[in-house]
Amino acid sequence: MNTVLLDPLLLPDQVVLTDADRRSATAKLDSAVRRGALTPPAASDRLSLLANARNRGDLRQVFAGVADATPPRGLTVALRAVTGVWLVTCVVQFVIWVTLAVFGHFDWPWWLWSDLGLGMVVGILWWTHESYHRKTDVQVGV
Repeated sequence: MNTVLLDPLLLPDQVVLTDADRRSATAKLDSAVRRGALTPPAASDRLSLLANARNRGDLRQVFAGVADATPPRGLTVALRAVTGVWLVTCVVQFVIWVTLAVFGHFDWPWWLWSDLGLGMVVGILWWTHESYHRKTDVQVGV
């Protein structure tokens, strides 16, 4: 598999910030000021941090103390763990299937059921994780 595909799943905090990520982060800072979660000078300091931020993990420092602005650590860990389990499961089951086929026990690809099921769980976790980076509003008092 391509590293471009796997990086957001296995290393979500190491994904390089895009212009869309920076626009979303700026809008979240503006929202935090409007809602009273940050003072304008604090938001200005965080904008400076944002300008120097290189990856999504750096956003945790930018939004320290601002609720609902970045994905919770537990969600990030869950995404990484479930993705790792899914990839290992896919590879192991495929190797077993191919080995059985080589010895004359060719059967339909039974491994697809678990691979697709776990893949859906990975997809849901990824979608949830990404939603934190795409929203432009923060909640106060959550």
